[in-house]
Amino acid sequence: MMKHLNKVDRPLLTSVPQHSKLTKQEFQAAYDNGIKIIDARNKVDFANGFIPGSLNIQGNNSFSTWAGWMLNYQESFILVCNDDQIEGLTRKLMRIGLDNILGYISDVNAYDVKLQKADVITIDEFKSYLDKPDVQIIDVRGASEYEAGHIDCAENVFVGTIQDNLYKISKDKQVVIHCQSGDRSAVAYSVLARNGFDNVKNFSGGMKEWNATGGKTIAGKEASCSFA
Repeated sequence: MMKHLNKVDRPLLTSVPQHSKLTKQEFQAAYDNGIKIIDARNKVDFANGFIPGSLNIQGNNSFSTWAGWMLNYQESFILVCNDDQIEGLTRKLMRIGLDNILGYISDVNAYDVKLQKADVITIDEFKSYLDKPDVQIIDVRGASEYEAGHIDCAENVFVGTIQDNLYKISKDKQVVIHCQSGDRSAVAYSVLARNGFDNVKNFSGGMKEWNATGGKTIAGKEASCSFA
């Protein structure tokens, strides 16, 4: 996205645009038309109820990083955030050329949309899925993190490129994803849910909890067992 952005003329924004909160009718029309929704709420709040198809990119210090991976500057999108967040998030997005914000909403319960819930699991449940042929474990951390130490049989599909690598993830098996501490796996979970992966669980404790509880890891570029 950024390579293309650097090659085209863009209008210079000298101030932070003031985006309005969408009415119920405005949101519904845009949602029915397939607009992308970026939910900047905390991953726990997102997991407890999110608008189907929305992507969870928490409004923290990594917000613009993951927004840059998940959006392109040509597409319009809606933000889910609190009233006091919209200016700061807009500023972060402006810095990477993502200024095509249609508007924002703050209460996902205020619309005629049946919310979904993320399937977040504990470490004990995660362990129960290991070494099973009908389960695919996906580590969404970066390649260098994965190579330094990963859970046996976990495959590496980096969250930033997961949209382009959906073919690597099975729709016929139970998929369990994790990252380091849950933020990136929350992004990955929302991407998979948006793309029709219904059988996904998120081990939000990730490698941080796995290592803290004495879990074994192996090094290398490949998983040691096959999911073929």
